[in-house]
Amino acid sequence: MINNWVSSSKELQLLVDDYLLTVNYRSVIENDLVNYTQGIESYFRNERLTLRDKINKFIEELPESYRELLSEHVGNTDDWIGKLVSTRVFLTHGDRENMAVSNPYKLVQMTKIFGFMVRIFILQKLGITIDKPKILNKFKNVLTTHYY
Repeated sequence: MINNWVSSSKELQLLVDDYLLTVNYRSVIENDLVNYTQGIESYFRNERLTLRDKINKFIEELPESYRELLSEHVGNTDDWIGKLVSTRVFLTHGDRENMAVSNPYKLVQMTKIFGFMVRIFILQKLGITIDKPKILNKFKNVLTTHYY
């Protein structure tokens, strides 16, 4: 793992740094969402894509079983990505008209699911084998935990 970490790309390092901010420090859920999206933007920064396209590409690079798991629980993935992007735009630019998720519980759940997918992406890029049953249990915990 250390060899993979040391040899990881600068873009992956930026994504990992943004992800670790959400793990190592207590913050409000809105900051977590911004950190995750910022990490994805950093990872794909050399590609001329919108944030929506970067998140879509990020999801496309996940193993198929996790893409299926995501769509099972969020429904239409394109709609879910749209809500992520719109909510992030509101959080960073204050455009209330574009805030797609204002319900605190739904915001927490959406952000936790997104963070979970970021974690899987990072582990995959570092070449770490993912124990699918263990990951599925953690994902189910995200979906069944009541935050409010």
